[in-house]
Amino acid sequence: MKYIKTDSFYCGRCEDVLKNVRPESVDLVVTSPPYSDQRSYGIENAKIAPEDYVEWFKPMAKQIYRVLKPTGSFVLNINDKVVNGEQQLYVFKLVIYLCEKLHFKLVRDYIWHNPATPPNIYSTGNYGRTKKSHEYCFWFSKGDVWTFNMEPIRKPYGPDMKKFLDGKGKGGRAENTRPSTHTFNCGVAWKNNGGSDPGSVISVANTSSNDFFTKLCKEKDIQHPARFPKELAEFFILAGSNEGDVVLDPFSGSGTTCVVAREHGRHWIGIDANPDYCEIAECRMQAEFEADNNEA
Repeated sequence: MKYIKTDSFYCGRCEDVLKNVRPESVDLVVTSPPYSDQRSYGIENAKIAPEDYVEWFKPMAKQIYRVLKPTGSFVLNINDKVVNGEQQLYVFKLVIYLCEKLHFKLVRDYIWHNPATPPNIYSTGNYGRTKKSHEYCFWFSKGDVWTFNMEPIRKPYGPDMKKFLDGKGKGGRAENTRPSTHTFNCGVAWKNNGGSDPGSVISVANTSSNDFFTKLCKEKDIQHPARFPKELAEFFILAGSNEGDVVLDPFSGSGTTCVVAREHGRHWIGIDANPDYCEIAECRMQAEFEADNNEA
């Protein structure tokens, strides 16, 4: 079999194209597949009913597991939906399938909080719930050991933390007990790690409406319905891979994962079933790295 090359976009259904990726050759998969019953994404049979979602995803999941290295990770950005007044459970059923049947290991469930989520029908208060301003990002590993880099994802220390780093806190643990029962020894200078643990909530506003990619879509008259922010892809690529590693996005869409991977010295593979999306992702990659291309 002739396997596909890295640093390229491929057009086709990912369950088919993935068969041409060399086994155990990918270090990190970061992807956001079509959400249930949401959009056609310009291709046939792209709308998946909630009750069919897990079955629909199984062929892709098996291929993702096959192509990952034993130390590889799989980050899945996904969202659920409300049908007839009831929030559906397919997201959680998929997580259970991935872990119990394919033997992925759930490393951490992350929440992507979008503070710029606009008001919608739920904001009227007439549907018994608030608007949803977050999506899920599940980090799975293939084995018991996986790449994880804390340093590049640390958050800058806040003013209060800096006070403790300078040894200006007051009192020992007995004087610093929180309602949660956490205690802090503030009588000594705390270790400076260059930033704090970012935690499991990633707050990134998805508001870009006049950037290069948007202008490119308008120029080519291509409607791209959904893409996640570069900062979200960057968080997982920096944390879950190293320079020179291979990053794969089997639903690459606008190419965000691939662009960020290249920005940070990773090899990449992008797959999408919509030829227009593949074309515009390729144009985006070439334009954003025009200087590098000219030097090559």
